[in-house]
Amino acid sequence: MTYSLTRYKSYQDYLDDEDLSSDRNYRLLSTGEVIEVASEDDLNLRIAMRLVALLIQVGPGILAERIRPGNKEIEVRPVGDECINRKPDVMVVDVEHLEAARQAILLGMLPPVFVAEVVSPGPESSENYQRDYVWKREQYEAWQIPEYWILDPHQEKVTVYVLCEGIYKGAVYTGDRQIVSTIFPELVTTADGLLTGNR
Repeated sequence: MTYSLTRYKSYQDYLDDEDLSSDRNYRLLSTGEVIEVASEDDLNLRIAMRLVALLIQVGPGILAERIRPGNKEIEVRPVGDECINRKPDVMVVDVEHLEAARQAILLGMLPPVFVAEVVSPGPESSENYQRDYVWKREQYEAWQIPEYWILDPHQEKVTVYVLCEGIYKGAVYTGDRQIVSTIFPELVTTADGLLTGNR
């Protein structure tokens, strides 16, 4: 990770900095410093694209316009690693975001409809595990995002968190067990289908 020399006074200052390359992946810390994070590995990208393809089949047209495959930022409250922005591997934005959130989805806007993250390798004590299973879960729950999926190819499972009275309730799916989505009830997939491409 590379730390910047610039300290941003706000998230908007960071968003407005034209010197930051759009081809690179940055996170803004609560201190105002920017770190560059590694690009997703090929396995993670393939898994995210499988999910995107399924979502497009479920909701062609307007839903397809609202799917963001790892290319849209969301402002979050800092926890754990102190990042105040995330780029979910897959996100379905609200219709309002198509106009109002051209740069990023900011705190105070309507929440996205759905987010999914693909976990990078590491044991439960690793930062990769903590980031997706603990810190992002807290941040997305605080946003009140209705559904959050964690796709973990290393543990061969998909964890689906659904918002229930403001709190995430989780269900774990493995093998060929049908994943249940409250946001996309017509979605037909399994952990094996998403993580390995087996149908």
